Amino acid sequence: MRSMRSERGGIITGWLLKLVVSLAVVGVFAFEAGAVIVARVTVDTVAGDAAGEAASAYGRTGSADDARSAAVEYVHSHGGSMTGFTIAPDGRSISVTVEKRAKTLFLHRIGFSKSWAIARSTRSRAVT
Repeated sequence: MRSMRSERGGIITGWLLKLVVSLAVVGVFAFEAGAVIVARVTVDTVAGDAAGEAASAYGRTGSADDARSAAVEYVHSHGGSMTGFTIAPDGRSISVTVEKRAKTLFLHRIGFSKSWAIARSTRSRAVT
């Protein structure tokens, strides 16, 4: 026969194991969500700043190539990729679209959730 003491130990061990596994699962979900949120905030900031760099370069030189180069350089130095660049027909504003993949553990590897790990933002700045 089992003693009461060993049964109590088994119950506590089982409860602790469930608690540890639950906390691990919640932690992974929190990490994944946090990584996506950080990527979205970062890409939004980078897009705005890159548009500002491009607008400033365009204002100084009047060259669309210089403006594009300034934006590309800024985006790449901040870990993103520029997927769009437009100068308004009147030349008064520049728009930049930036993409960045969130550094997740699982989302970017699972077929249906791959797109969730891609942060994308378009920002415009007036030419100065």
